[in-house]
Amino acid sequence: MFIRIVQHKSAKKTYRHLQIAESFRDPDKGNSPRTRILYNFGALEEIGEDQVIRLAAGLMKAIGQELNLPELKQAKDFGHVYALQAIWEKLGLTRALERAGISGKAGTDFCAMVRWLVFNRLCEPCSKLALLDWAQGIFAPETADLSYHNLLRAMDRLIEVKEQAEPLIAKAVLGPKESVDLVFYDITSTYFEGDKSILDDDIRRYGYSRDHRKDRRQVVIGMVMTIRGIPLCHHVFPGNTVDKTSVKQVVSDLKKRFQLRRVIFVGDRGMLSDGNLSHLMEEDLGFIVAHPVRGNNLAQEIIRQLKKQVNPASADEQFYEDVREGVRFIMAYSPDIAEQSKVTRQQRLAKADAWLKPMLERLAKPANRGRKATPQGTYDRVRDYLRDHNLLKWYHVELANGILTLKKNRKALNWEAAVDGILLLETTDKSMPPQGIVKHYKELAEVERGWRSLKSSLQLRPVYHWTEQRIRAHIFICVIALQMERWMRNQLHPISVPKALHALRQIKVGELCLGEKTMLTPTALTQEQKEILKNLGVSQPTAARLPAA
Repeated sequence: MFIRIVQHKSAKKTYRHLQIAESFRDPDKGNSPRTRILYNFGALEEIGEDQVIRLAAGLMKAIGQELNLPELKQAKDFGHVYALQAIWEKLGLTRALERAGISGKAGTDFCAMVRWLVFNRLCEPCSKLALLDWAQGIFAPETADLSYHNLLRAMDRLIEVKEQAEPLIAKAVLGPKESVDLVFYDITSTYFEGDKSILDDDIRRYGYSRDHRKDRRQVVIGMVMTIRGIPLCHHVFPGNTVDKTSVKQVVSDLKKRFQLRRVIFVGDRGMLSDGNLSHLMEEDLGFIVAHPVRGNNLAQEIIRQLKKQVNPASADEQFYEDVREGVRFIMAYSPDIAEQSKVTRQQRLAKADAWLKPMLERLAKPANRGRKATPQGTYDRVRDYLRDHNLLKWYHVELANGILTLKKNRKALNWEAAVDGILLLETTDKSMPPQGIVKHYKELAEVERGWRSLKSSLQLRPVYHWTEQRIRAHIFICVIALQMERWMRNQLHPISVPKALHALRQIKVGELCLGEKTMLTPTALTQEQKEILKNLGVSQPTAARLPAA
């Protein structure tokens, strides 16, 4: 006898019927095998799971045994660290760190410590102490060796080998086929809460804050990225470092450690000063840089000259160029962006006028109740409003002999209308088409995406360290995590890396007990999880592939 499940399909649904059947040979049919139904229990959906289990338990009891159902004792998060471990080894990051000499003569596996510091940044960023609690909730037997002391020692060792490690890590993440003849450079800052252990020569200093926290000490971080948005290297400067003073050090480093002899340097004009551009040319490196279209005489002259060639009847983006003193100036004009800029400006001006009108009327009328508005007080409020809304350049605000004068700056507004939709670039590249130059400059936005990932999902801040060595090590760990995140993003696009890791985290590993036997098994994968692993080039986890507990 045996249990048989028979399926019957209707137009809208499939029914499964549970039966007890037996096989026999029919002598009337030449002893050919046949099956007969001994009992039909009906549809499984109507019987219910509990009834099936009780039936099985009753059959076992009939022979003096008990039905032992599988029992899941515990289940831990697994899928996300499983995928990261596979990617880490696939990229050869262990080999890169070992070649950089991170192990030294110590018996501690510093490379493994760094690996878990990086994985924590990607999965659930927290302090080093909290990382130990996080490790308790994931299935990874090797985390048993983690300790707070060893994590800090690994950070110290990592920063000691940074100069050797960065080129090896970059080479591992980029692969042999990726070109680095064009790199992007930008800087950001990260601030600190409190003034603990501040020294006279401390790297944490007050400076221009990109986080709008000028009341906090900070450090400045410069990062070089490839065209695919993968960090090549990074530098940490004191918090009062001016943008343009960091370029020469970065250029020297690129030539020394990365042997980049012919490369186009893409950056912001505020950072690439005339002196820096000259230095790049002296070092035989090229550049693509944007010129400010306001307040720059050379830019205004070139724009006026090139704009004479613009076709106002065309709705397509247009490109024009001018060559001066051995460099090319590329002007891109987008009618769509020009129209958007015009509408936005008109809306801002209309909103400002609506706010300013009652202010001026109140100044002109005698006060019925309360204090009368004064010219000085109104002047201060008007200037503060225009300054806070970045509109001061479009108005003339004057206070002379107790008389407040407010009118629009027609010269500035006319120039704004003239440069709507215009981007002006300067480059040393003499062969690339203007469209290519503009495209490469716009790819600088990938660096901005990298900064956002570093400060949001990877949580560069808060920094739970106070010594310069540990601060630098923490930033290095975050950058390695960003390198992995950018590599994964290129494989997963358009799925975001945080979303993919969240989906993989739902893959658990449980300890399954069946009678006296115990085994480890992963949960069944959803189609989404299978697709994510496939795109990352990671095999699906099975019981046979689980690490030994």
